Amino acid sequence: MFKHITQAIKSGRSPYLFTAVEGERMGQIAVLDGEDVYGEKAIVQKVSEDLMLPTVRNNVLIERIITPPHLVLCGAGHVSVCTARIAKAVGFRVTVIDERTDFANRERFPEADEILNLPFAEALRQIHDPNSYFVIVTRGHKDDNLCLKTILNKMYTYCGMIGSHSKIKVVFEDLRSQGYPEERLRSVHSPIGLPIGANTPEEIAVCIVAEMIQVKNSESRGSEWDEALCDAIETIHEPYAMVALIDKKGSAPRSAGARMIVKQDRTIISSIGGGFGEYEASQRAAEMLSRGPKVKRYTCMMNNRDAADKGMVCGGAIDILIQITEE
Repeated sequence: MFKHITQAIKSGRSPYLFTAVEGERMGQIAVLDGEDVYGEKAIVQKVSEDLMLPTVRNNVLIERIITPPHLVLCGAGHVSVCTARIAKAVGFRVTVIDERTDFANRERFPEADEILNLPFAEALRQIHDPNSYFVIVTRGHKDDNLCLKTILNKMYTYCGMIGSHSKIKVVFEDLRSQGYPEERLRSVHSPIGLPIGANTPEEIAVCIVAEMIQVKNSESRGSEWDEALCDAIETIHEPYAMVALIDKKGSAPRSAGARMIVKQDRTIISSIGGGFGEYEASQRAAEMLSRGPKVKRYTCMMNNRDAADKGMVCGGAIDILIQITEE
């Protein structure tokens, strides 16, 4: 089931994952991918589009697994170089678009996952990820306008365009004259970035990435499985422990849906928040791998004093489910 999810993510789909977290069925899972159900169909529940996920309902954790955030940089200038570096450090997949090979290349963008040396419109037609974050920082007004027109006809999570108020006004008036709806235009973050008085390319990059993080974390839309977690699911060929954060109370670093893998050699892949809570979960997972059981749920309670003593950032409680895979 986990492999099916990773394959769906890589194909641009966002399947639903159902995990029984209480009772006799605890640990059973099912995947709803489009109209198809895989696994334990008995635990699948009706999911409405407006349901805030992840959530626990009728003893089942319901998650929509979304693709990791995907930054698409339209333009390969100095601001893009800095933005790519910071965005990659905070977990974004990075694509750089610019047909100028002396700007968009591996030497300038070593952290980029993909570099497309193509005209903007042609390259943007290759982007189909609905969890894309488009940042328009081209070398001129004409290319900015072209990129924005193309992006407004796509699905995206974030779209921002750099530029002065006068330039932005001209671009938007042109789009209105062509019939682009006002609601769609209002979704564009322009001027781009949080207003922190940024001046240098590095400072501008910070304000852009900060705004993308603000959008990403503004509402619960689903559970993000990062690249490391997906790669591990597809490449580990031995039993491993899947550790899932079901719920949290009080103050804790990560929210429901956070996951990590613990291998038989105690290697940890991804994170459920770090600190003592993660350490305890990894120790329990390692013990289950060697002695059983196959599934276990527990709550890690941390008051503020314990948190400080044991290395957790803050107090609170995290509810954890550990599942041992068969493969």
